[in-house]
Amino acid sequence: MRLVLATDAQKTERDAVTYVEWGPPLTREGYAAREQRLRAHPWARAGMQTWLLCDEAGGVLASCETFRTRSLLRAGEGPPVPGDSFAIASVFTEERLRGHGYATRMMDLLVTELRRAPHAQAALLFSDVGVPLYRRSGYREVPAWNWTLAPEPGDPAALVEGLLGETDLERALARARAPERPFSLWPTAAQVDWHLERERIYSEQLGRPRPEACGATVGGSTALWTLMGRYGVLVLLWLDARSAQDAAALLGAAQRVAHRAGASRVEVWEEPDTAPLLARVPGATRGPRDGSLPMLQALRPGVLLSEDLPIARALWV
Repeated sequence: MRLVLATDAQKTERDAVTYVEWGPPLTREGYAAREQRLRAHPWARAGMQTWLLCDEAGGVLASCETFRTRSLLRAGEGPPVPGDSFAIASVFTEERLRGHGYATRMMDLLVTELRRAPHAQAALLFSDVGVPLYRRSGYREVPAWNWTLAPEPGDPAALVEGLLGETDLERALARARAPERPFSLWPTAAQVDWHLERERIYSEQLGRPRPEACGATVGGSTALWTLMGRYGVLVLLWLDARSAQDAAALLGAAQRVAHRAGASRVEVWEEPDTAPLLARVPGATRGPRDGSLPMLQALRPGVLLSEDLPIARALWV
């Protein structure tokens, strides 16, 4: 068995195969168009690759995708060193080929390939099949909790200083404080816009309204969000809140945006710094996440992957 990069034609072939897993409620044609658009997005064009595990005859046994993601490694008291981490997505084996360890073999070979990247720091994935499969390949999970809020009627701008649009992403992320941690994953504006491209696609194909804003600011605090059109849920991509009062104001704006967009709920991924603030937001309820479980593996010596590593929703692929 060998691991190879997919050609454009092979990517299209995999779209047809993976539709059953990730396509609905889009049509087959709509799903194929979605995949083409997401691959054409500037963030994906700059750092996405599709990998195939093939047998000796060239038959595809399993596939996955990787996205180059910005990360920061801090050594001692010096400034953080920017590098590349790789978010792994769409791990897939056809049902007729399951039970032979192909996905595990692919993940083992993939780590070897990723370690060859000149600035590699870590690999990240979000498991929807529990953790044992990826533990076998050296990945370790971090705690995964969700906070949920109900949509609320009202003016989204009422209690915040400003709402954010798609042209504000760079400025919004620049407001955030760099974490004082040995290692951190740090999304870019292009990465956030890739999530908004998903939102655009589902809005166009399913005829659902888009949120009137993609974030808000209050004081020194910032939130960014997107509507997951497949599920009708408004998810916080980024929450940098400096106080419980700011967190409540930003999430209140998200709740009112969600109401106007017809979303069923607002979801926030818990991070170590925001957990105590979310606990003080009226109406926020906490529960364990049953999918998208973050798991990581270091790709070079010196990368310390602690259990309290913040994993923002913007990092999901």
